[in-house]
Amino acid sequence: MFAENLSAFLTHPITATLLLMVGIIGIALELLFFSGGLLALAGVVGFALYFLGFYLAGFAGFGDLTVFGIGLVLLILELVVPSFGILSVLGAICLFGGVLMASSDPKEAAMMLGIALLVAIVVISFVIKTFKHRGVWNRFILKEQLTTDKGFTSSPDRSYLIGLEGEAITPLRPAGTAIINGARVDVVTNGGFIPNASKVVVVEVEGARVVVRETEPKNA
Repeated sequence: MFAENLSAFLTHPITATLLLMVGIIGIALELLFFSGGLLALAGVVGFALYFLGFYLAGFAGFGDLTVFGIGLVLLILELVVPSFGILSVLGAICLFGGVLMASSDPKEAAMMLGIALLVAIVVISFVIKTFKHRGVWNRFILKEQLTTDKGFTSSPDRSYLIGLEGEAITPLRPAGTAIINGARVDVVTNGGFIPNASKVVVVEVEGARVVVRETEPKNA
């Protein structure tokens, strides 16, 4: 009885749409801002509850979960492998394919997924626009004033960093953190991906924006 009630609740169009929203928003923000897995966890929970409802109802099977799982793996790989978005696209296709396959009515699932996508786009845009000046996403836009108590350099004139070499301590996608001149500094590339632990050099400084590129490996 409990399983039937839970299934009925989770598969209700409104509930299922909300779960899809949570899943899409959580995973999308994780890919954009690299929160350390918290946003991704919220997204996975949303999708998991969606699948649980249709599984309890007898519609979702092993094949649906496999397709969805492949999508998750591809998105996880996107966090560590420089694919220029290819893995993200393939992962998203698998995720959404699994969502449609698991539903009892693919047309209804497509409608719920479409609504969830539209709302997710609005929410993500709103979050970025609202918090970008408050430093919540400073790893991406580098707007937060850096303070020494957090281990960052805080000099208003950072031009002295130009030419200094350091090491990335997070993946630069294109933003992240590097150790430069013995201090943690938020940095950004000119659009490319630089893996964690790569050697970098500062090529440009504009206010709090520190631009780096990967140094060429030295010949032995």
